[in-house]
Amino acid sequence: MTGRRLALALAALGFLAPAVAPAQGLGDTAAREREKRKQQAVKKAAPAFTDEDLAAGRPPGQAAASESPGAAPAADSTEEGGPPPLEDPQAAVRPYIESLRQAQARVEAVEARIRSLSVKLNPMNTAFIYGAYGSNSANEEAQVRQQLQEADQELRDARTALTAASQAMEDARRGKTPLIPNPE
Repeated sequence: MTGRRLALALAALGFLAPAVAPAQGLGDTAAREREKRKQQAVKKAAPAFTDEDLAAGRPPGQAAASESPGAAPAADSTEEGGPPPLEDPQAAVRPYIESLRQAQARVEAVEARIRSLSVKLNPMNTAFIYGAYGSNSANEEAQVRQQLQEADQELRDARTALTAASQAMEDARRGKTPLIPNPE
């Protein structure tokens, strides 16, 4: 029995010994890799750009925007013969964007009104007209149904206005000049 135990212990040591050796090697390898990266970082210093380097890259006849940090801004580039100042790219479509926002807000408001009216006609809701907290009035039901039909028509009109506003904005982005739709 002791021979078996001894063989078993030797086999276990045989399996554990290789596991310990690479662990020490990994630590050494990591240290060598860290040292190698430090040396590479020292070799690769970041390039430094000076004002002369920047001036060399400017088109001829164009001066720096400011010669010193406290200097006043340069004069209008059109006086120097340079390109005209850039225009706001959104300026042309800004009225159409506002019209689109108003149309979207109108659609959302009408949809919210329809949801609040629909709650009164939903028997699964506590605000149901014929429920425990409702008025149990057939007149109120008729009024709610009438208001719901009117709101449905208003929603169709609001969605049509939203579509028109969206189309007008797309036309404006493409360079066409459509009329600004009135979302109201």
